[in-house]
Amino acid sequence: MLTVNLDELDCTTFVETVMALSYTAGERRTSWRDYVYNLERIRYRNGKLNGYASRLHYISDWIIDNSYRGNFVEVTNRLPLHSYMVKNIDFMSAHRSSYPALADSVTFEKIKNTEVGYRNHRYPYIKSRDLYSKSVKESLRDGDVVALTCNLKDLDVSHMGIIVKKDGEPYLMHASSSNGKVEITKVPLCEFMKRNRNLTGIRVIRFEN
Repeated sequence: MLTVNLDELDCTTFVETVMALSYTAGERRTSWRDYVYNLERIRYRNGKLNGYASRLHYISDWIIDNSYRGNFVEVTNRLPLHSYMVKNIDFMSAHRSSYPALADSVTFEKIKNTEVGYRNHRYPYIKSRDLYSKSVKESLRDGDVVALTCNLKDLDVSHMGIIVKKDGEPYLMHASSSNGKVEITKVPLCEFMKRNRNLTGIRVIRFEN
């Protein structure tokens, strides 16, 4: 079922919650039902909940599905100094025991079928070192959603957040697992990335009419 818990958020549910609230407000709607509708259409394949495997678990999958339906646009390859990464994305099936739902063989096969589409998947990103560039900093906007790419061999993204700019410097608003709350990083995004060695760069998602 669609789960809504505004008291406890991880990085992905935080971003999805903010997006759904933003869509609902932009439609000049105020009901809980409208919010839940928007949350479902962001979170699940083709905007419809149809079991565990319909959840857009991988961020690459989440980006492609939502971009195709016009919910947002990935702008990474429009920004300065972008590069490309190629990976096989199959973290869930490779770590089946970490996901209780995958004990069900049918669900497991559906996840594996999704992963087939992400063999040698090529996606754009901006390397952590390039986030110090003035041109990159200027290209990022308040409210941009950023997916933080990682160096795990079978995973594309390990964290997400939202850009908040202070005096032209991008910071990251995110649900911090270490601090147990939603917060804005004390250091700029470029420094945050440098201090987290498992992070390799960012992908940038933007609302565009």
